[in-house]
Amino acid sequence: MRCNVRSSRFLWVWPTLLFLAALFLRQPLETSMALHMLVHIPLLAVTGVLMGLWLHHVFRPAGTPGARMQQVRSTWGRWNLEGVPGMLFGSATGMFWMVPKALDDVLLFPEMEIVKFVSVLFAGVLFYDGWQRSHNVVRMFFVGGFCWTSAVAGMLYQESTTRLCNFYLLDDQVIAGRGLVALAIALPVWWGVVEWRRYRQTI
Repeated sequence: MRCNVRSSRFLWVWPTLLFLAALFLRQPLETSMALHMLVHIPLLAVTGVLMGLWLHHVFRPAGTPGARMQQVRSTWGRWNLEGVPGMLFGSATGMFWMVPKALDDVLLFPEMEIVKFVSVLFAGVLFYDGWQRSHNVVRMFFVGGFCWTSAVAGMLYQESTTRLCNFYLLDDQVIAGRGLVALAIALPVWWGVVEWRRYRQTI
């Protein structure tokens, strides 16, 4: 994503608005398993990704005009080598919040709500940074693994004859399962379209 210097100053606006939306819409979205898993958590993840985009411009690479905090970025780059640690944390966090027990705990324990917000936002930031640093082969590995997990979890939710979440009904569980399968199909298709358009621009 390319931004000029003037527009990059306002990159904080979108993550701020989305975070406020996730905060104020928390209760209505958490009344449904499908909305909780497929709307609220992805909303937090997208907020984290946009925060990562903003931080990418705040901590500009050394040698670029207006570079700031170069040492911090250099140290961070050594930790998040080739983007693998960041993408691993992002993928693992996404898989964790597919677990029905995790959703139950959010509604049962207030501190788990804080854990959800912090972990998903941080995962979005790390995933964006890892995506920028990684090769397409690494990206394919993590996207493929996440989509496979999402599809399997979605099929299990649909096939189960018992409620996996104490706070959500069986019909809502089936809808959430269908949504996870749809997500597993939509993500690689969307990425393929983006890469194809980028390839067409280079020829």
